[in-house]
Amino acid sequence: MVTTVREITSAEAQIEWEVHLANRKAAAPKFNGPGRRNEGQSESELIIDAGPQRLSGANQAMQKLHGTFMQIMDVPLGDLLTDDAGRLIVLGGHGQSQSLPQSPLKNFADNDGWCDDVADGPVRATVRLHGSAAPIAADSAWVIVAPPDFAPPIENVVTLYDAVYNVMTRFAPRLGVSDATPVSFTKDVYPILRRVSQLHWVSKVAGGRHGEGMRLHFISHVPELSSNAPQDAGARDEIFQAFRKPQALRTQPNDVGGGMPKLPPLAEEKAPGAALTETQYKRMERWAQGTFDADWPGAEPVPLPLDQLSEQDQPQALDRAALDACVGGPFFPGIEASRVMLEETTYDSQHPFRINANLPPGALTATMAVPWQADFHDCTIDLGADWWPGQRPNEVRRGQERHAKWAPDRQDGWKFIDMVEKWSQLGFVVAKTVGDKVEYVEDERSLTP
Repeated sequence: MVTTVREITSAEAQIEWEVHLANRKAAAPKFNGPGRRNEGQSESELIIDAGPQRLSGANQAMQKLHGTFMQIMDVPLGDLLTDDAGRLIVLGGHGQSQSLPQSPLKNFADNDGWCDDVADGPVRATVRLHGSAAPIAADSAWVIVAPPDFAPPIENVVTLYDAVYNVMTRFAPRLGVSDATPVSFTKDVYPILRRVSQLHWVSKVAGGRHGEGMRLHFISHVPELSSNAPQDAGARDEIFQAFRKPQALRTQPNDVGGGMPKLPPLAEEKAPGAALTETQYKRMERWAQGTFDADWPGAEPVPLPLDQLSEQDQPQALDRAALDACVGGPFFPGIEASRVMLEETTYDSQHPFRINANLPPGALTATMAVPWQADFHDCTIDLGADWWPGQRPNEVRRGQERHAKWAPDRQDGWKFIDMVEKWSQLGFVVAKTVGDKVEYVEDERSLTP
């Protein structure tokens, strides 16, 4: 049976959207230690719930989403509107955090009396084609309102798409998600090598081994690494031996892989996800063995715009575009979503890459840090963490300074409250063309000492 896929807009149907965002952080189990955050307080007072909000038609004006914290604070969670084709647009919060009086910030994850405007929840649609009396309920989706990505051009070695795809291969092969296809250098191997090579722009740790001009700046050696010829096996195996073995593939605690320092160059043992996924690792193993398609076209392929993809491929492309921009580990506790993304029960068993509709709004972000700025404060190299520099840089290129601190740290007297109050003054990493090359440098920084 062939299933036809195409977009339906307001030109041919009445579409009623429903969005239900909530923030459950203040009522979630503590990330550190037993018990619940804000013990003794009613969950109904702690959960910031905007309720189901509906919107229908083209060019609908902005509709605000908000809830209440502790029956005192109004917390904006975002806005809804539609474009001229009736497509839904969900705009997130503004990154603001607030607290009850006399509520100190004690640690990076569990701070009672605090809330932020992170949220998540289901998106549903009812479609009634013009001339038809019968409405059709579309498959639901899920939206996450996350903290800012301060280095959007820098990809994470493990993206959220990689993490979710890995879960899918474990429980949903019957749905067409598997890892039985041949390994492609261009599609499967090169992206990992490129991501490691890019980290030197935002991490001095990565720059120590993978910076430009160094032997382990992988993308400088693509002609050799894209070859499956026997004489190039040594170069491939050297890189593979440097990758940390995922915990799920270890036969004993010290079975972490080869003898070299481990990749990705991130903190590891405190959290799952500081290694490639099992799927990525097995693909890299087949690459090292020479069992892959040497399909490198000579230059990095330019992704096709969405409207140039077949209608059959567009839904999957939308899923991947959203998830590839997010962190796939380590979830300690996470940035866009928590380690609940590694649990099979999080997903719809009948539809790949779809969230279980029985989960309550706010479930995907519940156990993450509250407020989010506290986690961003502590994810710094001076505390031994290099968790996710593709979202929260550790060091950046600022003017002539190669590895300038992106944010002050404790040694500079920077406190949790400083990150809460001044995060919007920190810079973003952007791509700039310098001569004939692209560099990734800090821009829009307004923070002063």
